[in-house]
Amino acid sequence: MEEDWIKLSLEFEKWRMKYIDLKNYMKGNVFHYTSAIALESIIRNKTLWVTKSDFLNDKTEYMYGINLIKQVFMKNEYKYLNEKLLSIINRKFRLYLARSYIFSTSENSDSVNLWGNYSKHEGYNIGLSLNKIFNRTWDMKVYVTGNKIIEDGSIEKHYIPRKDEHKSIEMYPGKVIYDSKMQENTIVDIFNFLEHISEMFYSFCNTEKIDKPGMNNLIWHYNNAFGSAIHILLNQIKLFKNPVFAQDEEYRIIFDVNSNLDVKKYRQFKGVFIPYIEVVFGESNDIRGLPIDSITIGPKNSLDIAAKGLGQFLKSQGYKISSNPECKDKDKLLIKKSDVSLRY
Repeated sequence: MEEDWIKLSLEFEKWRMKYIDLKNYMKGNVFHYTSAIALESIIRNKTLWVTKSDFLNDKTEYMYGINLIKQVFMKNEYKYLNEKLLSIINRKFRLYLARSYIFSTSENSDSVNLWGNYSKHEGYNIGLSLNKIFNRTWDMKVYVTGNKIIEDGSIEKHYIPRKDEHKSIEMYPGKVIYDSKMQENTIVDIFNFLEHISEMFYSFCNTEKIDKPGMNNLIWHYNNAFGSAIHILLNQIKLFKNPVFAQDEEYRIIFDVNSNLDVKKYRQFKGVFIPYIEVVFGESNDIRGLPIDSITIGPKNSLDIAAKGLGQFLKSQGYKISSNPECKDKDKLLIKKSDVSLRY
């Protein structure tokens, strides 16, 4: 029996790698569209304001994922999975909503839709290097500010640990999935795996020769495999979004924060108090600022002095800048103008 569960563990590790894109993990650039006021604050403070997941613009998006899971469950017949599974998923997902924060970016570096939604075509977009973010976290230079003042008078800091060393805060990136068929296939695949390990479990339970220690060991293996598969499912549906939003080409950086940490802050937006956390990038290897590769000026901001003023501001904050797209100096931040052409 033990050999069978070892075999299953190896099978599980191979299966779960489908949902871990190591080849493309934290590579490339993503773009955050924002206003001039927000850009100034981000640059000066080397800080990103990361919004609580259930306060994002699309208030229905997480119900979309849960409802899709229900539809897939009802459409397929399972011998060992029942509606109790849906209750488990709902409960775990609510716990996730209570502690997760999302920084939304896009893979589109010059989107007319996002310029309009987030900066009235007059703002800026920040080109963030995912690789530089990853390296900064690996160097233990990224932290979330707490609300407490410690003995030396400084603000409490909660550092984001290295990959696979998660304690109080976990950070992970993900490309949003809009393809409804891909979403459904993912859920079916995970449910099929849950059905497979449940069949193994109940088959072993019916073995008369199993003793109490053997049963305890069996239950431990089963719960571990089942819980891990549910965790993969939850991580996937955090990235599911209605196909009507596909033009956003969203890429998320998700922060899963221990609910015992006193880090939640509030800002006002259109008369609503929005919870968020402050993610700060400390200096690393003589890098003074944020892990930024470029800043693009919005299509309606046609003033000749816009690029000049932005360049002087960035220099005052310790950045080396360039306006030449062909520049090969990786330490320089590129300032450019949007190529979007507007008639109004």
